[in-house]
Amino acid sequence: MTKRIAPRYDMLFGEGKFNATLLIGPDPLGANFDFKVFLEARRRLISIGFRLTDSKRGFVEYQKTSNYDNKNIKARIRLFLGRNFSGNLQETWRESLAKEDLIYLKTHAGYGKHLSLSDDVIYFTDAMKEGFDLPERKPYQLYYLDCCKSEMYYKDVFKNYVGGNGVDLILHKWFCDYMIIGPVVVLIRELMAGSDFETIVLKMNEEYGIPHFDVEDDPADKRLDRKMVTYSVSD
Repeated sequence: MTKRIAPRYDMLFGEGKFNATLLIGPDPLGANFDFKVFLEARRRLISIGFRLTDSKRGFVEYQKTSNYDNKNIKARIRLFLGRNFSGNLQETWRESLAKEDLIYLKTHAGYGKHLSLSDDVIYFTDAMKEGFDLPERKPYQLYYLDCCKSEMYYKDVFKNYVGGNGVDLILHKWFCDYMIIGPVVVLIRELMAGSDFETIVLKMNEEYGIPHFDVEDDPADKRLDRKMVTYSVSD
């Protein structure tokens, strides 16, 4: 059996739609810190041709139509600022875990102890660790956990949560700069262009630049050419 080297575009775009949810924070460093990242994400989505279709407190929606394999694909991106969102954040996140094609989370990793959705993070972590049953979940999804060292902290437990063949993961190997939001926009742009994972991750790393150095990093890892973004393709 040949190992895949690209996302499952036949499933990702199979219904002629591509729906993504991007969640920013909440972040313990403060609402203004989150808000700057949220605004930059908005600017970058517009820069790749998305148009605003809905806006509420802590939430914006963008849409764009593109062509993939001679078919029109209608893309819808939901962007949430977790701290300011006026709706039920955890219910929205539960719905996203089941129904979205791309699920993106930007927050602090908490040294592997949590993914910060709110002051109470039990909902999401228990969902992963206990294999939360979502019978309506789509058969294929792409996750990008934009958290420090998510490859180390979350790869195995997340694979156990979602199963062996229903998900591809995009992860971070090193400590990250929380203010950098561009790689997820590059990811969306390249997905809609039909790029394979090697190209996607290359361009995401080019966008990210040189990863943050941490005092705990092994000296052998402190090379200027090391990569930040990695991926795990399902079997």
